[in-house]
Amino acid sequence: MKRAILLLLALGLCCAIAAQNAEAAITAQTQNLQIAAGIQKLGMITRNQLLRQINKSITMEGFYYDGSIPMVLDNIERVKLDMMLPPDSYVPIVGPVPTGLRSGDRISVQGTIQRPTTQDPRTVQRESLIIKITSAQKITTLRAATTPLIARPSYLERITVGTVVVVPRQVKYAVLIAGGGSPANNHHRYWNDLKAMYNILKASGYNAANIYVIYADGVGRDASMPVNYSATRANISTVFNQLAAKMSSLDTLYIMMNDHGGGVMTVATGGYPPGNYSGAIDTNGDEVGESYSEAAMNKDLNGDGDKSDTVKIDETLCLWYEDITDDQFAAELNKIQNVAKITIQMKQCFCGGFTADLTKPNRIIMASASPTQPSWAHSSLNFGEFTYWYFAALTGNKPDGSGSVNADANGNGKISILEAYNFSRSHDTRPETPYYEDNGVKPSHTGAMPAGGEGTLGAATSL
Repeated sequence: MKRAILLLLALGLCCAIAAQNAEAAITAQTQNLQIAAGIQKLGMITRNQLLRQINKSITMEGFYYDGSIPMVLDNIERVKLDMMLPPDSYVPIVGPVPTGLRSGDRISVQGTIQRPTTQDPRTVQRESLIIKITSAQKITTLRAATTPLIARPSYLERITVGTVVVVPRQVKYAVLIAGGGSPANNHHRYWNDLKAMYNILKASGYNAANIYVIYADGVGRDASMPVNYSATRANISTVFNQLAAKMSSLDTLYIMMNDHGGGVMTVATGGYPPGNYSGAIDTNGDEVGESYSEAAMNKDLNGDGDKSDTVKIDETLCLWYEDITDDQFAAELNKIQNVAKITIQMKQCFCGGFTADLTKPNRIIMASASPTQPSWAHSSLNFGEFTYWYFAALTGNKPDGSGSVNADANGNGKISILEAYNFSRSHDTRPETPYYEDNGVKPSHTGAMPAGGEGTLGAATSL
């Protein structure tokens, strides 16, 4: 079922004036949509638009509430607070209601928008408008109230003449993860990376309540960003269960994965010899492209006491005193069936090995390093190398305040995910090879995008 849209903006978006013929109705509806889209962009509300429908027959969908006066409400959660209801969040109902109707029931109401008169109940006479119904049959229960009520965004969604027309509102969600591993390994840059991304998302219109921060032991380094959960597999599962329950097919999800990762390093790097660094032995055979000869590396990769095996490895993301494999993370993410688009940005070591497991249509995936490479810090040690340039691209300013940048390659005045990736890749000076995927078809690719069929979705996507 469609979710309701915040405030009465959706009322203006969906409102269709009763017309004399089909052509006139279509024209009127289109005009309302255009007007409302402009108002939405300006962050305004549309009760005045609704007032223009005085004495018109409409269909309205929302939540029934009768704790004060009978009304249709955009979000039943509002009534849990001792706050004045915003004027644009409800419309009083005048007329008979069905027996057994309960607060919190999702309802459809067919009636006439009117200004109240002295003939109406005293309790509504100072309201700016009401919806008047002629019989209880004009109210239909679409979904019974839950007990307790589920806290999730829910909004008034429909107003029509005759047939209900739905214009839902997109909600943007995000999950930011940095496990850190342990106190000794939880570098300050992981907090800085998450905090920078958190602030960028908020500046891009993400509601703070829709950004899930999963960090270390669950305690932030300062008060600049709330931490919702400690970094455990159980908590990651909890977050994705919540998202699967609340997201709609119009919503988007942004995921950032940070800190340490596990996998096989094939070439000595940064003082570390080749070997298996917390990579998990693949048990289901899905790691087709990540197979390593122990004899060729002269390493006992699976710890069985010999060096004669060919070993397949699942990459891992380090959490707080535990890891999650690429297979496990993909299974959690795949719980989300209703979503328009998912953007995934990874910076942990060996993160390129996650791309194949996460590849699906309508997903944009960026990894700072290949399946066999560690990822690197920026020279300041205050950010990751890839993330430093990624943040600079998205904001136009280097995150350490050392200058401005321009990643707007096509000059359209906004930074796409593809532009941010290309800018970060081209400025990344560390021995790491970023990976990119957005066409839903394996394998992912390296180098400047578009290439190899990749790049279309990212070019059309901004935060």
